[in-house]
Parts: sequence; C-alpha cells; structure tokens
Amino acid sequence: MKCEQRLSSGLVVKQDYGESVRAAFYQTEFEEFLYATEGGTIFITQFRGKVFGLTAKHIFASFSPNQLFITEEKQGKKGGKPAPITATMYPSSPTQAAEGSDIVDVCVIEFSPGMPTGFFRDTPYIVDENTVATSKRGNRLEVSGVLKEKSKIDPPDIHMAYCRLDFTDDGPHRSDPTLRRAIAEFACPGFSTLTGISGSPVFNVSLNALCGMVVRGGMTVRWTLLLGPQ
Repeated sequence: MKCEQRLSSGLVVKQDYGESVRAAFYQTEFEEFLYATEGGTIFITQFRGKVFGLTAKHIFASFSPNQLFITEEKQGKKGGKPAPITATMYPSSPTQAAEGSDIVDVCVIEFSPGMPTGFFRDTPYIVDENTVATSKRGNRLEVSGVLKEKSKIDPPDIHMAYCRLDFTDDGPHRSDPTLRRAIAEFACPGFSTLTGISGSPVFNVSLNALCGMVVRGGMTVRWTLLLGPQ
C-alpha cells in the first residue's frame, strides 16, 4: 500500500517501502546450481538522488558480496541482469556507546555509476528527514522481507517468498543502545522460522515513516525482533 509523504523540499510523494525490497541471492560458479541463498533481504533506497542498497552484513555468510544478484523487480525474470555493484561499505570505527554494538552489522551497497537510470523503476524508497523517524514503545510496525523457508531456488524455477508482518515496538534493547525490540503473536502463520528477514526495512505505521531494519529475530510463543539502527 502506498503511503503519502511530504519531503523536506515540500514535494508530496507516494511510496510503498514493501516494493523496495529484494531477495539476497548469489550467482555461483556451479552450472547445475547457478544460484543460491542463505537468506536475507536488501532494501533499495534513494538518498540525495542516488540509489543505494541497505542490508545486514551477516547475511552474506559464506558468500562474497560480489556474487550478489540483485534483480530489477521483486521477482526476477528469466534473462534479467543483476544490478552492477561497485562497493559494500560498513561502519568501521564506532565510538562511545556504539562500540561493540550491532551498528557494525549495517551494510550499504553502492551501485555502479553506469547502472541504467531507472534500473529499479520507481521502487527505491526515498530517504529524507521527513520519511524516517525514531520509533516509540507501542508504535505499530510493519516488516517487509523474504522468508527463506518458503522460497525456492530450483533452476530454472526461482521464487522468493516475500512477507509483510505486523509487530509492536517493545522499547529499547537492554544491552545495545542501537537496537529496539519488536514483538508479535500470530495464529497459524504458515511458517516456522523468520530466517531471511535480516536486513528488512521496518516501517512505523504510527508515524508513517521508516524507522530501522531487522538485525535478527526468533520465534517461540511470542515472536521477537531486534531492530536497528534507530
């Protein structure tokens, strides 16, 4: 669902953060298993007119970021080309309260200047001081990402299972100042693990703005996410 937002310039835009997510999967050297994934979500954003990808560094696991195959559309099509990546960047020298925190798990993906204009069509989420906010306890949150358990890579069939889940802000994390907790309870969800949503954008429905990304999550009777940075 598109939300109407007014940028700091005064321009009013309608954007759906859920259309800005992509699955993190990789091109391998094995012809019989050309593509693989360990889960993870990439968020396509636009900041000051330039397009970037945002995700969590730990999603790469045993793969190199250079192997990422980021598709033009949410579901890649046969013959599609990956977005050309120039670099992946991480916070390198956290200080004070950020030392030892999960802020170092944030990854920014820089695309090549030669990437065609409009490669991701009109889906990058515009990051502006009016389109981001800091969440508060009790705020209603939405998470849009990929569920690895429900995704399928069996060439030539590649289908990434996207989800949009509701959570409630449960306040700051007790030991990491860069994180907040989010909780939810669902009946008969149809899946048993949250693997794959690391790197997913978190949208604050109460504030109508982006408020963070998923760092990790777990499922017991109550589902808990750790969100950062705020």
